[in-house]
Amino acid sequence: MMPRVVPGTSANTVWIWLSVLLPILSVIPMFGYLDAMWRSMRDMLAFMTTDGSITDPQAFFEAQLGMVFNVWYLILMVIGWATYGVSVWFAALDARELEARGFLRPFHWAWSFLGVIVYVIGRHVVIYRRGGRGAGPLVVMIVTQVVLMLASIVWSTVMSVQMMEAIFSMVPTR
Repeated sequence: MMPRVVPGTSANTVWIWLSVLLPILSVIPMFGYLDAMWRSMRDMLAFMTTDGSITDPQAFFEAQLGMVFNVWYLILMVIGWATYGVSVWFAALDARELEARGFLRPFHWAWSFLGVIVYVIGRHVVIYRRGGRGAGPLVVMIVTQVVLMLASIVWSTVMSVQMMEAIFSMVPTR
């Protein structure tokens, strides 16, 4: 059994809060990417006829490539990898800060390689068992993940409905 910390010892470090709020950063370029993807899909539809043939194969191919190879995609990938790396670094700094506050052998920061949510959950369990306070980061992380998931679902649904409307508007009525 690990020794308990002094009652009332706070486990809220600046590093855990930065780790928890960092995924929000990747949402900003996501909307730019989705908008560029939507524009590319509209461009592709412009080159299709009602019988499924393509009027300008070269332009159609360029519109297809535009869905993936655009500046927003590059920004999204760079921010994603940077967020991943920085969150691992923040987890290491957080573990070091927890040791300085009296939490002997805190949840190991290397678990953050599996995802920051894994680190936040494990960290909360260890801190709770040792008598520390600080469920805030876990609650905020869960709320953030749920809100981002719901926003993605809504955005995808709206985009799919608009795409279907555009496709069905191409079909001649009898």
